[in-house]
Amino acid sequence: MREKVLGLPVDVLTKEQALKSIEDWIQVPNGKLRQVVTAYSEFYVNGQRDKEFGNIMRSADMVTADGRSVLAAVEYKRKTQNFKKSKTQNAVSCFVEGLKVGGRILRNDLGETVTGVWLFEEVCRLAELKGWRVFVLGGWGDVNLRATRMLLERFPKLRLASDAGEKSVGKVIGENERVLEKLNRFKPDVLFVQYKPIQQEKWIDKNRKLLNVKVAVGIGGTLDEFVGDLKQAPYWMQSVGLKWLWRLMIQPKRWRRMVDAVIIFPWLVFVDSLKKK
Repeated sequence: MREKVLGLPVDVLTKEQALKSIEDWIQVPNGKLRQVVTAYSEFYVNGQRDKEFGNIMRSADMVTADGRSVLAAVEYKRKTQNFKKSKTQNAVSCFVEGLKVGGRILRNDLGETVTGVWLFEEVCRLAELKGWRVFVLGGWGDVNLRATRMLLERFPKLRLASDAGEKSVGKVIGENERVLEKLNRFKPDVLFVQYKPIQQEKWIDKNRKLLNVKVAVGIGGTLDEFVGDLKQAPYWMQSVGLKWLWRLMIQPKRWRRMVDAVIIFPWLVFVDSLKKK
């Protein structure tokens, strides 16, 4: 079911439903390219600042919730959209409802997230069984090579090709053309792109008419997690919505992004709920 958070879409899906949609798209002969965005809270904040990115999210074929805070925002909107009290009473009621929904995050009671890391591994697992072609673009350095080697160790029959991509995306003349030529020669069913969040979504959208691909997915820092350079948060932290805290602990330089994720995002959702009364 497609919902909206701060005017931008999120598809509230189970993991099984997300995989089934991707499988259906791949089975369509000569179908159009389908873009999948794995969105966490920062995406919705940046979508307010960057109209181009906001429009890309609106036109995406699937926008999964890559974080419990996104699911919490959907639930909060459902709970508050019919409040009909005075402005002061609305503010208090919305605040209280926000605390209740926050409690549900801690209880892991808001449905399934469909993260980029999970989607990457599960689509590759299914691709080996179905014979799909998978292309992994980006990661830079040796991360791309190490990730693809690990994929083939785990899924030895996977039809796989890769390229480390442009380190300075769009700034080296001829580099994008080289990447596109290699990619289209392989004719992948699924393309995973790690060109940093937002930049990768823009790259897919900009090149969509040039891509001979059925499904394209931006995967953020997935390859770094997959090879172990970026240690995954303990399960208990992921289950109660504290993955952001783990990332901040191991990567303090991400603090600006964390401000967007855990302060700006809930504040914007709260303010938005008051505007609709």
